[in-house]
Amino acid sequence: MTINRTAMIDYVDARIAATDNPKHVEQLKVLRAHMAGEVNEDVDALLATISPLHQRYRTWGAPEELSPSSREEIREFYLQRKAQGQLYFQYDIDRLTVADDIIITDGVSTSLVSGAFLAGIDLPASEPDAIHEIRMRMLISWPFDESGLLVGEETYSAVIGVHPLTDAEVPADVTVALGS
Repeated sequence: MTINRTAMIDYVDARIAATDNPKHVEQLKVLRAHMAGEVNEDVDALLATISPLHQRYRTWGAPEELSPSSREEIREFYLQRKAQGQLYFQYDIDRLTVADDIIITDGVSTSLVSGAFLAGIDLPASEPDAIHEIRMRMLISWPFDESGLLVGEETYSAVIGVHPLTDAEVPADVTVALGS
Protein backbone atom coordinates (compact mmCIF):
# COMPACT_ATOMS: atom_id res chain seq x y z
CA MET A 1 0.00 0.00 0.00
CA THR A 2 1.11 3.55 -0.67
CA ILE A 3 0.39 6.63 1.40
CA ASN A 4 0.60 9.88 -0.57
CA ARG A 5 1.36 12.28 2.25
CA THR A 6 1.30 15.30 -0.08
CA ALA A 7 -2.14 14.63 -1.63
CA MET A 8 -3.69 17.48 0.38
CA ILE A 9 -0.88 19.88 -0.58
CA ASP A 10 -1.26 18.94 -4.25
CA TYR A 11 -4.99 19.71 -4.03
CA VAL A 12 -4.33 23.09 -2.37
CA ASP A 13 -1.64 23.93 -4.95
CA ALA A 14 -4.14 23.31 -7.75
CA ARG A 15 -6.68 25.51 -5.97
CA ILE A 16 -4.11 28.31 -5.53
CA ALA A 17 -3.41 28.19 -9.27
CA ALA A 18 -7.15 28.50 -10.04
CA THR A 19 -7.94 31.27 -7.53
CA ASP A 20 -8.11 34.95 -8.52
CA ASN A 21 -9.02 36.53 -5.18
CA PRO A 22 -5.71 37.71 -3.60
CA LYS A 23 -6.97 37.31 -0.02
CA HIS A 24 -8.08 33.75 -0.71
CA VAL A 25 -4.75 32.96 -2.36
CA GLU A 26 -2.94 34.17 0.78
CA GLN A 27 -5.21 32.06 3.00
CA LEU A 28 -4.61 29.02 0.81
CA LYS A 29 -0.84 29.62 1.06
CA VAL A 30 -1.09 29.68 4.87
CA LEU A 31 -3.11 26.46 4.79
CA ARG A 32 -0.52 24.92 2.46
CA ALA A 33 2.31 25.90 4.84
CA HIS A 34 0.38 24.36 7.74
CA MET A 35 -0.11 21.13 5.81
CA ALA A 36 3.57 21.08 4.78
CA GLY A 37 4.48 21.37 8.46
CA GLU A 38 2.37 18.28 9.14
CA VAL A 39 3.83 16.31 6.23
CA ASN A 40 7.39 17.26 7.15
CA GLU A 41 6.63 16.70 10.86
CA ASP A 42 8.00 20.20 11.49
CA VAL A 43 6.03 21.45 14.48
CA ASP A 44 7.70 24.88 14.46
CA ALA A 45 6.79 25.47 10.79
CA LEU A 46 3.24 24.36 11.52
CA LEU A 47 2.99 26.67 14.55
CA ALA A 48 4.18 29.61 12.42
CA THR A 49 0.79 29.39 10.65
CA ILE A 50 -1.18 29.65 13.93
CA SER A 51 -2.37 33.02 15.21
CA PRO A 52 -0.65 34.35 18.34
CA LEU A 53 -3.89 36.25 19.06
CA HIS A 54 -6.51 33.48 19.00
CA GLN A 55 -6.32 29.69 19.05
CA ARG A 56 -9.17 27.27 18.64
CA TYR A 57 -8.70 23.58 18.00
CA ARG A 58 -11.67 21.32 18.38
CA THR A 59 -12.00 17.64 17.57
CA TRP A 60 -15.72 17.08 17.91
CA GLY A 61 -16.70 13.81 19.53
CA ALA A 62 -13.20 13.16 20.89
CA PRO A 63 -11.67 13.46 24.36
CA GLU A 64 -10.90 17.00 25.54
CA GLU A 65 -7.12 16.44 25.24
CA LEU A 66 -7.59 16.40 21.47
CA SER A 67 -8.82 20.01 21.60
CA PRO A 68 -5.84 22.18 22.62
CA SER A 69 -6.67 25.80 23.43
CA SER A 70 -3.33 27.62 23.65
CA ARG A 71 -0.16 27.79 21.54
CA GLU A 72 1.71 25.67 24.10
CA GLU A 73 -1.07 23.07 24.16
CA ILE A 74 -1.09 23.06 20.34
CA ARG A 75 2.68 22.52 20.32
CA GLU A 76 2.35 19.62 22.76
CA PHE A 77 -0.58 18.21 20.76
CA TYR A 78 1.52 18.07 17.58
CA LEU A 79 4.62 16.77 19.37
CA GLN A 80 2.50 13.92 20.73
CA ARG A 81 0.99 13.24 17.28
CA LYS A 82 4.52 13.18 15.84
CA ALA A 83 5.81 10.80 18.53
CA GLN A 84 2.85 8.46 17.93
CA GLY A 85 3.28 8.43 14.15
CA GLN A 86 -0.01 10.21 13.59
CA LEU A 87 1.46 12.74 11.20
CA TYR A 88 1.91 9.88 8.72
CA PHE A 89 -1.36 10.12 6.81
CA GLN A 90 -3.00 10.92 3.50
CA TYR A 91 -5.86 13.40 3.28
CA ASP A 92 -7.71 13.24 -0.04
CA ILE A 93 -9.72 16.43 -0.30
CA ASP A 94 -12.97 16.10 -2.23
CA ARG A 95 -14.22 19.65 -1.65
CA LEU A 96 -12.59 22.91 -0.57
CA THR A 97 -14.46 26.14 0.08
CA VAL A 98 -12.75 29.47 0.73
CA ALA A 99 -14.42 32.50 2.35
CA ASP A 100 -12.84 35.67 3.73
CA ASP A 101 -12.43 34.24 7.24
CA ILE A 102 -12.43 30.45 6.81
CA ILE A 103 -11.50 27.52 4.59
CA ILE A 104 -13.51 24.30 4.74
CA THR A 105 -12.08 21.00 3.49
CA ASP A 106 -13.96 17.73 3.17
CA GLY A 107 -12.40 14.43 2.25
CA VAL A 108 -11.07 11.07 3.37
CA SER A 109 -8.10 10.67 5.67
CA THR A 110 -6.12 7.43 5.59
CA SER A 111 -3.75 6.72 8.48
CA LEU A 112 -1.70 3.78 9.59
CA VAL A 113 -1.97 3.06 13.30
CA SER A 114 -1.12 0.34 15.76
CA GLY A 115 -3.65 -2.04 17.25
CA ALA A 116 -2.88 -0.44 20.62
CA PHE A 117 -3.86 2.97 19.25
CA LEU A 118 -7.18 1.55 18.03
CA ALA A 119 -7.84 0.04 21.46
CA GLY A 120 -7.10 3.45 23.00
CA ILE A 121 -9.90 5.03 20.97
CA ASP A 122 -12.29 2.15 21.62
CA LEU A 123 -12.12 0.62 18.15
CA PRO A 124 -11.72 -3.14 17.90
CA ALA A 125 -8.46 -4.41 16.41
CA SER A 126 -8.90 -7.85 14.87
CA GLU A 127 -5.13 -8.29 15.03
CA PRO A 128 -3.86 -6.27 18.05
CA ASP A 129 -0.18 -6.61 17.07
CA ALA A 130 -0.68 -5.51 13.46
CA ILE A 131 -0.49 -2.10 11.87
CA HIS A 132 -3.97 -1.08 10.73
CA GLU A 133 -5.25 1.20 8.04
CA ILE A 134 -7.95 3.51 9.37
CA ARG A 135 -10.03 5.58 6.97
CA MET A 136 -12.10 8.50 8.15
CA ARG A 137 -14.41 10.94 6.41
CA MET A 138 -13.22 14.33 7.69
CA LEU A 139 -14.64 17.81 7.42
CA ILE A 140 -12.20 20.41 8.71
CA SER A 141 -13.00 24.07 9.36
CA TRP A 142 -9.88 26.24 9.20
CA PRO A 143 -10.81 29.67 10.66
CA PHE A 144 -8.51 32.67 10.11
CA ASP A 145 -7.84 35.68 12.30
CA GLU A 146 -7.76 39.30 11.15
CA SER A 147 -4.03 39.08 10.33
CA GLY A 148 -4.52 36.15 7.95
CA LEU A 149 -3.19 33.37 10.19
CA LEU A 150 -5.02 30.23 11.17
CA VAL A 151 -6.90 30.25 14.45
CA GLY A 152 -6.75 26.46 14.37
CA GLU A 153 -8.83 23.54 13.20
CA GLU A 154 -12.29 22.26 13.99
CA THR A 155 -12.59 18.65 12.88
CA TYR A 156 -15.67 16.52 12.37
CA SER A 157 -14.96 12.90 11.47
CA ALA A 158 -16.46 9.45 11.16
CA VAL A 159 -14.59 6.17 10.82
CA ILE A 160 -15.47 4.53 7.50
CA GLY A 161 -13.08 1.60 7.61
CA VAL A 162 -10.43 -0.20 9.67
CA HIS A 163 -8.45 -3.24 8.65
CA PRO A 164 -5.12 -4.84 9.59
CA LEU A 165 -2.27 -4.83 7.10
CA THR A 166 0.01 -7.71 6.31
CA ASP A 167 3.74 -7.08 6.70
CA ALA A 168 4.03 -6.88 2.91
CA GLU A 169 1.38 -4.11 2.76
CA VAL A 170 3.12 -1.85 5.30
CA PRO A 171 5.15 0.90 3.59
CA ALA A 172 8.89 0.62 4.35
CA ASP A 173 9.03 3.98 6.16
CA VAL A 174 5.97 3.47 8.37
CA THR A 175 7.90 1.53 11.02
CA VAL A 176 9.88 4.63 11.88
CA ALA A 177 6.75 6.80 11.69
CA LEU A 178 4.92 4.61 14.22
CA GLY A 179 7.87 4.62 16.61
CA SER A 180 8.41 0.86 16.46
